[in-house]
Amino acid sequence: MSKLEIKETFRVLLDLAGGKPADEQQLSPARRLQLLTSAGLLSVAFAGVWGLAAGSGSLGLAAANLYKVPMVVLLSALSAVPIGLLANRLLGSHMRPSALLLGLAASVFAGTLVLAVLSPLVAVYYHTSTWAGPTLALGSASLATLVSVGLFLRSARASSPQVERRSGVLVPVATVVLMEVAVMVQLIALAAPILPEETRFDGGIDQLVQR
Repeated sequence: MSKLEIKETFRVLLDLAGGKPADEQQLSPARRLQLLTSAGLLSVAFAGVWGLAAGSGSLGLAAANLYKVPMVVLLSALSAVPIGLLANRLLGSHMRPSALLLGLAASVFAGTLVLAVLSPLVAVYYHTSTWAGPTLALGSASLATLVSVGLFLRSARASSPQVERRSGVLVPVATVVLMEVAVMVQLIALAAPILPEETRFDGGIDQLVQR
């Protein structure tokens, strides 16, 4: 891809995440596949940058995070696709499956972009503050998740016909989000440690539900 094509793809993904409906007539199957692939690759890169920053206090942890954090993000998103498409189909939603997939891909792209732009702050504070470093790492991850969920809902609503019932959008999106989070929690436990400090997420759902 040329620099111009990369720039255009980046812009389209940001527009999709921001709720600008895609022009279905201009998006050929090949173009949709290109956008999905680009969103996935960029998300992997952005997640790796954050993983490197979060583990920068240890060379071994930083190197491992280059693949562990992208793995958690990508596998959790992919695992939620089948149930989201099924829910969309069973509800008789007017939302196109391709719109659901593009909305999810664009939202993950935007969420990991948030991680990437906050990674310098995470790295600096991990090297200068024993309290702020872990707090910023967890806070940035939580913020990125919220941004991703919010933009996914916004993108799905924007790409749905005006006649679509609210449940026809909310239910598939909620199904995808719940599945994605449920898988992510356990993948984080499998990939632990990601942060130098032990967190409640390192033990998966069992540790999270303990009082």
